[in-house]
Amino acid sequence: MSQDPSPDRLDRFTIALQASGETKARLVVNPILPEEEAMFELIQQLHEALQPVSPDPAFKAQLQTQLMEHAARERGKRALDIPAEPAKRSRLPWIAASAAVLGATATLAGVYAAWRWNASRQAA
Repeated sequence: MSQDPSPDRLDRFTIALQASGETKARLVVNPILPEEEAMFELIQQLHEALQPVSPDPAFKAQLQTQLMEHAARERGKRALDIPAEPAKRSRLPWIAASAAVLGATATLAGVYAAWRWNASRQAA
């Protein structure tokens, strides 16, 4: 029975290892196939070696100050009824209007040319 480790089983093992420890993780994926043993061992070693790191207290204080200032600015904007982001003006309406005017002019010129051509044929 030679098969690759299932990604689902590896995920379940990793989540159980983080939440409940090695014993519970091994119970979740029991039985562990010989092909999977090396992968589960590697996950366990990584879990032991990579411990969570908490941010520096100075960074946390600075971040909190910045977030509070931003929240105060947003509250002020809402109180003054200022939009969060200024609306960007699009050139698309001007382009569409210009194209419509150009099309109408071309149509009128064509109608006028057809009328003149027809009038000149009748005169001849």
